[in-house]
Amino acid sequence: MCLGKKILHMILPFPRFEEAERVLFIAPHPDDIEVAAGATAAKLAAMGKTVRFLVAADGRFGSESVDTDPETLALRREEEQRASAAVLGVSDVRFLRFSDGGFYDTEKLYEAIYGEILSFRPDLVFAPDPWLKTECHIDHINVGNAAKRAFLFATNAPMARRMGYEAYTPKLLAMYYTDDPNYYFKTGAKWLKLQKTALREHASQMTYTPDKTGGGDMINKYIAFRSARFGLKVFSPGGAEGFRCLTPTHAHCCAEKI
Repeated sequence: MCLGKKILHMILPFPRFEEAERVLFIAPHPDDIEVAAGATAAKLAAMGKTVRFLVAADGRFGSESVDTDPETLALRREEEQRASAAVLGVSDVRFLRFSDGGFYDTEKLYEAIYGEILSFRPDLVFAPDPWLKTECHIDHINVGNAAKRAFLFATNAPMARRMGYEAYTPKLLAMYYTDDPNYYFKTGAKWLKLQKTALREHASQMTYTPDKTGGGDMINKYIAFRSARFGLKVFSPGGAEGFRCLTPTHAHCCAEKI
């Protein structure tokens, strides 16, 4: 980290994940939380934090077969998400049920996420990084943009009142699926194993084969690689997950790269 960043982090430090009591994970689809931050979610839940999963889109187009009924798949994926969350120790799972594939009004998506933040009043909000250069899925981009906008404007009392809520200031936005993390959360083998176990509940999306070449097998290999790579950043042999974090102050009129 360069000297300028070190000074900025000293002036405006990030709250530690462990300090949060209420944690909201916002996902574009069922399975995204598990892929991106499953070990973190499991560890925070085990620490006694109040954890909620919020899934924005219904995943109805999560099949390449034209014979798959989208409505049936959407219902199945909700069931899979609940089962997967339970493996991670999370029982509070909410669904906004916007259509997969960007077939929705993005302003309504923002309003729904904004309302969830002000209703749940989390200290820590997780969401996908909409600035990821390689991200092509419109739901990931839209949900990330809606979440960071809602995170910032949750603090604005007139805006909140206009929407029928009381303002609230979340302490930290942690963006996953990022190519530029500035915060690493130490996890470990126990939480990595739980993460992989939880992913198996998403049976409509994850396949596992004897030769370890199924989609689920490949995701597991990637998660293990990513955990080890981020673990090296913070001298955590058991692994870590990386996030791009912003406080409300960082999220507005801070020209320096955090």
